[in-house]
Amino acid sequence: MMRKQLSLLLLLYVTCSVTLLAQNTQPYFLKLHTGEVIPARKIQLKSPLFKSNYFLVDDSLSYSPAMVNAYQNSEGYFARIEPGNHSDAFAKRILEGPRIDKFYTSRMTYDGYSYSPYGYGYGPPRTSRRRVYYFSKDGGPLYLYNHENLEMALGDNPSSLLLLQRYKREKYINTGVTIIGAGLMALGVMNSQRTYDGDIKLSPVLYAGAGILGGQVVFNLFRKDKLMQAVQVYNYQVKQ
Repeated sequence: MMRKQLSLLLLLYVTCSVTLLAQNTQPYFLKLHTGEVIPARKIQLKSPLFKSNYFLVDDSLSYSPAMVNAYQNSEGYFARIEPGNHSDAFAKRILEGPRIDKFYTSRMTYDGYSYSPYGYGYGPPRTSRRRVYYFSKDGGPLYLYNHENLEMALGDNPSSLLLLQRYKREKYINTGVTIIGAGLMALGVMNSQRTYDGDIKLSPVLYAGAGILGGQVVFNLFRKDKLMQAVQVYNYQVKQ
């Protein structure tokens, strides 16, 4: 019995040791604009108050983000998308493929001025954060993740091009449906009448426009992302 317990303890010790060793040998690094790669066991992006951001490597060395082209730490792999030393200058990789990688970053956007809660003038501008997607091919620079750029990058794969053409066609149809639905709703509002009792009798055209737009929303919820499919097909066929 004692021998079995000692064996279990030994197995547990070996498992923990291997886990810690794997953590300590994690391939973290900074890749500088010069091409130099700085390996590390720990990388943190620090944002001190009233001071410039900096990368802290192994709790001892510091590097300005302006010197860094890409880095990998415990949060993932990040590549530069624009000059600067702030965190938004880098995008995080969310898809790693044999040739096409996908990235994203979040941007602060201003949605215009809000109405003042006191009933006059305007309040402070409303802000929100939205995701902006990018991609790279063969480890190259990052480009905006849109139909035009993907068409150029995936142009040597007929299957991916076919999916991109379907995406473009669906986009045109979607835009047309939106225009028709919005137009019918506007026409329905104009044709709606007020009765003698003071009620408003809504035009059936208004309901038709609302039905078209509602159906479009439901359809888009279940529609597959043709851009993502094109990228996945491209990477899959390369892997084969």
